Amino acid sequence: MHSIAARIERYDHHTEGFPTLPNGMERDGFIRLFENVAATMFNLTDAEISTFVRMAEDPRPSDWKSPDREPCCYRRQGEIAARRTKSRYSIARHEKRLAAIGLIDKRTMAHGGRSGYDGCGVFFTPAIALVPAMLAHQQHQDALHRERNLLCNTRSIHKGHLKAAINDLADLGVDTSQIEAEYDAWPDARKLRRIEMTDLRQHVEDADLLTRQTLILLEKTQNMQHGSSIDAAPFIQDTTQDFNPVCNASVAKRRAGKPAHSESIGSEPIGPENCREKDDERSSDARKGEIRLKLSGPILYGLASPDMQLYIDARTNGRQPTEHDVSAAAVQMLPELGINQTAWRDACEVMGHNDALLALIITDANRFTPEIRVQNPGGYLRGMTSAARNGTLNLVGSLKALAERKDQQNR
Repeated sequence: MHSIAARIERYDHHTEGFPTLPNGMERDGFIRLFENVAATMFNLTDAEISTFVRMAEDPRPSDWKSPDREPCCYRRQGEIAARRTKSRYSIARHEKRLAAIGLIDKRTMAHGGRSGYDGCGVFFTPAIALVPAMLAHQQHQDALHRERNLLCNTRSIHKGHLKAAINDLADLGVDTSQIEAEYDAWPDARKLRRIEMTDLRQHVEDADLLTRQTLILLEKTQNMQHGSSIDAAPFIQDTTQDFNPVCNASVAKRRAGKPAHSESIGSEPIGPENCREKDDERSSDARKGEIRLKLSGPILYGLASPDMQLYIDARTNGRQPTEHDVSAAAVQMLPELGINQTAWRDACEVMGHNDALLALIITDANRFTPEIRVQNPGGYLRGMTSAARNGTLNLVGSLKALAERKDQQNR
């Protein structure tokens, strides 16, 4: 942090005046900025941050905006200690640390006294000069936070598809012990929020590879046993059979002796208690005769918008897309669509991953529909989530309408 302070250009108080906060930023905004970046940028403790904030609240708001004066805290260490319910020695240690980093300029009398009349106290001019660096650091941290959310969402897609593939392979009599061992070594969703970004990127890449390899194994096994491709299922078919819902926790139930994985951060499944399977059981009568969706990778690709198709193409590199490819590519578009983590997590919790993916595809595709022209994808997805929560979402009807529009466009 000494290097940061050293990069600040020296200024002449008499010819240029003191540095001030940028236009549009007031004292309280500066304090919020400092609190957001202090730990990661300056490696400050919570106690040191609180002491700085308490002192920074003393100068008048106008002092931070006037080039002819410096914001200063004239309170003695004893007063600050009393306000912070800390010892005077703790405050002295905090001030020493803040001065060493280059956030404050401490000017006192010979005996350590402070007085506004004599211009002695804790001055915040160095901190004001560091505001551009703080803003840049916050932008960097925000970008990392968005990337972490995206990686966590992507890993969630890989996990859901891998769990389903393990189930299907087990039903076909395939030994999945090696795949399960690799799966069990995956960090849970909470740990994903704490591991280093480099390790997280590598883990998500490895998870994607394992999932794709498992899906390839599943397809080959199904082809050998049934003589048909996994992608041969029709788009939409009528059925009078009860819908057999797939619970996100099904792997844990099938794998005897294996611990269940309960994760609640991001959009990861949170276990049987919150599984939509229970709701499906309660509404089984209503589901009789309902249309059952069977959407293959190529069909999902055909329903996707041109933008989403570009993301899918980047993953497939010329091969036929799978449902896994479409899912991973769709999640990659969340930041571009302006859909935040909360909106996506809510959609997954209310609708389940599969239906949330379909809702996302519909939301994105409707940006290109003239009669609808979705301007706010985040709000549109929230509306679909709300409708699903109230039991009024007609996902099948929306998919049919989207498919019809696509057919008309391709004619």
